[in-house]
Amino acid sequence: MHIRIGRALLAATAAGATVATMGLAAAGSAAAATTAHRGHQPFSGGTPVYTAPCSGDAGFTSNAAPVTFGAGGCAGYVGSHRNFRYAQAIIRLPQTNVINPATSLATSEAAPTLYVGLTSADAMAAAGFMTCANFRIQFGVPGSGPCAGGGAPLIWVGVGWTLLNNGASVSATAIGLSGVSPGDGVQFQVYYPEGGAAHFTITPPVGSVTSFQLPSSGTFNAVFNHADALVDYSASTPELAPGPASTVDLRITQFQKGGWTTVGGTKGTFSGTGGKWTLNPAVLTSNGTAPPGGTIQVEPATLWNDGLGLGAGDAFGVWWRH
Repeated sequence: MHIRIGRALLAATAAGATVATMGLAAAGSAAAATTAHRGHQPFSGGTPVYTAPCSGDAGFTSNAAPVTFGAGGCAGYVGSHRNFRYAQAIIRLPQTNVINPATSLATSEAAPTLYVGLTSADAMAAAGFMTCANFRIQFGVPGSGPCAGGGAPLIWVGVGWTLLNNGASVSATAIGLSGVSPGDGVQFQVYYPEGGAAHFTITPPVGSVTSFQLPSSGTFNAVFNHADALVDYSASTPELAPGPASTVDLRITQFQKGGWTTVGGTKGTFSGTGGKWTLNPAVLTSNGTAPPGGTIQVEPATLWNDGLGLGAGDAFGVWWRH
C-alpha cells in the first residue's frame, strides 16, 4: 500500500516545523485568480524548513538525498510545540494548469495534495483536495465513491484520512465535489477528541455538508503534536515534473479562514500570535537545502488577514516559482 502522503505528515520534526489549526470557516466561492508574482516574499513564522522530500520517519528533516521536484516536497505552514485537537481552513481548488493537462492516470499522479490536519511521529488525521489518481495510489485501492473504478483520474475530490503506526493502519473517505470550480473554496475541518475517532467535516460552496468519522470503530489513541496546512507533492511520481510550462509564477492555491486549537482549548489563527505555538514555513526546493544551495520551487507567502472573521494570520497563498 502506498502511504507517501501520510508519511510526509507523520514526523515530529527536529526543526520544530509544524502547522497548527483552529477555527470555524465558511466556504468561500470567489475565484482565486492565477496571478503573476515574481520573486520571493518574506515568510511568516520562524526558521524555514526546506523540504525535498517531506516524507519518511524523519519528516521535514529528511533532506539528505537530493531528489527531483516530482519526487516530493511540501510548502505551507506547520505549527508545533503544542498538542493539537482541531484544524480547519478554506482551501481553494487549484486552477487547471497546476497539473499537467493529460488524461492518463500516470500523468495525473503529478498532482499535489492540498490539506489541513493534525500529525505526529506515528499518526495523522487530515483533510483536503487530491485527485482520484492520487487517492487510488495513496490508499492502495481501486477507488471508492466518486473515485470508484478506473476512470476520471483527474477529478479533484475532497478526502479525509487517518493513519496510525506509520501507516500500518489507514482509513480514507473521498467526497465528490460536483459544481465546484477552480478557485472555489471548500472548508475542511478535522477534530480529534482524545481517545476516540477523528471527526471530519467538508463544506463546499454549493451542495451538502458532509460529516464522517474515521476510524469507524475502535480507539485511535493518537497525540498530535503538530498541525499542518500544506501543498504536498510527496505522492507525485518521481519522473514527472508537475506544474505549468509558463515562466510566470503561479499561485497554486490559497488557505483562508484557517487556524488550530490545542488540546487545552487554546484557539488561534495559523500565526499563533501571543506564543500559542511555534510556527515554521515549509519551503520546497530543488534539493531540500536553503538557497543558494537549493532553488525555491514552491513556497508559502506571508500570512495575512482575509477578513473572514478569524483575524490576523488566518490566510496565505502558496506559489509555484518557475
